[in-house]
Amino acid sequence: MFRRIVVGFDGSESSRKALLEALELARAFQGEVHAVAVVRPPEFAELEGEVEGALNQAQAALSEAFSWARAAAHKHGVALHLHRRVGHPAEVLMRYAEEQGADLMVLGRRGLTPVQRWMLGSVSERVLRYAPCPVMVVQ
Repeated sequence: MFRRIVVGFDGSESSRKALLEALELARAFQGEVHAVAVVRPPEFAELEGEVEGALNQAQAALSEAFSWARAAAHKHGVALHLHRRVGHPAEVLMRYAEEQGADLMVLGRRGLTPVQRWMLGSVSERVLRYAPCPVMVVQ
């Protein structure tokens, strides 16, 4: 049923919980997991160096998170594919899921205050509205 699962993964506690749920589902359905880390460049970056600097900083943080993810996948005996992308997280995740023919997307939920949610929205909320496949949001 869920053979190709896409997970939004940034190394945060909520994304680690989402990855663990995805690994459990993939093990149950003999599937695979694609963990996608999306780096959002600075909004008003004017110089190429600013974007490159933000990406390098994110790369360092993701290295540890990806090591953790590999160990978790190995423990579960599930094939894990790790990907880094640049752009708006919701858009990139949905595009990736569509390109891969994902059966399920799994995301962590971040706790935004009502004001933050109104001003910024959330990745999980946007994905829930427009995803090309079923979406599971892990608390």
